[in-house]
Amino acid sequence: MGNWYVHKKSVCIIRRADYFAMKIASLRNTLPLALCASLLAYGQVSPSTNVTTVATDLLDASHILHFLDVVDAFGHVSARNPDNASQFIMSFAIAPALATSQDLVTYEIDNATAIQLTFNTSVTGVAVPAGFVERYIHSQIYNAFPEVTAIVHAHTTNVISFAAVGVGLKAQMGVAGSVGALTNGTPIFDYDALPVEILPEDAPHNLLVGNVPLGDALAGTFQNGSAVVLMKGHGMAVQGTSVRDVVYRAYYTMENANVQSMATLLGALTPGAASAPAGLSARDASDSAISDEGESLLDRAWALWTGQVDQVPLYINDLRS
Repeated sequence: MGNWYVHKKSVCIIRRADYFAMKIASLRNTLPLALCASLLAYGQVSPSTNVTTVATDLLDASHILHFLDVVDAFGHVSARNPDNASQFIMSFAIAPALATSQDLVTYEIDNATAIQLTFNTSVTGVAVPAGFVERYIHSQIYNAFPEVTAIVHAHTTNVISFAAVGVGLKAQMGVAGSVGALTNGTPIFDYDALPVEILPEDAPHNLLVGNVPLGDALAGTFQNGSAVVLMKGHGMAVQGTSVRDVVYRAYYTMENANVQSMATLLGALTPGAASAPAGLSARDASDSAISDEGESLLDRAWALWTGQVDQVPLYINDLRS
């Protein structure tokens, strides 16, 4: 087998260089199964540098979103495959805080079909562990918006409260410029208002975006001028131009909701004050999004956030640790 050696006791294939290193260490007959599983990827086509770079950020993103309380046990983040725009990468169904490289799956955007584990390409198709029911949020947004390269879906409670009363978010601060300054605020996806051809009466009305028509309906709710759609009774979907960008947007959408809530309350309690905060102008929001989401500022935020999650043993990014 040339540069490969079949390790008989563990029934896996490893590189000859690794085999001899383990032989020297007297590990020939005691190779741990976990190590065997990780070495199995050597027998496959390794992900490109581009994919590995995006996947590294994707794992950090899952951990950061949990650390910042944007997601809890539920919610997810994905990235378009930088080597193939018709595919995207996200973890299978696992709590974001627990995701490692072995949980990442490459999906077709067409019908959100699992292709393979991103870092163990011997696991393909139906052998891939079950994905998130709502991966169609991601597939259909990517399908509708070719420029989008990363997506967050979260059940952030202080964002849900706005959709519950039919009030969209408006950017209240420069770091939340991508929330936008639409007249009626961020668009709201109302599951119960969907036509029967998208959500039949006999289908589960469980708020989950679990198929292509529902994903298309959500994607169609986005409007120019805002990277965010609120989901009534459910959460939010956020588009981004990179993994780091979409995490930044999701976090500051949550923070913007906090500011807008407090400003609304203060307005109601203050004689002569506006009953609802006006927020930023469309120009201010747009220009702020451009300046505040520049690479240098995103990198500054990322350095802080990765530094924070690195101090918590729960979070394991095995692509850079």
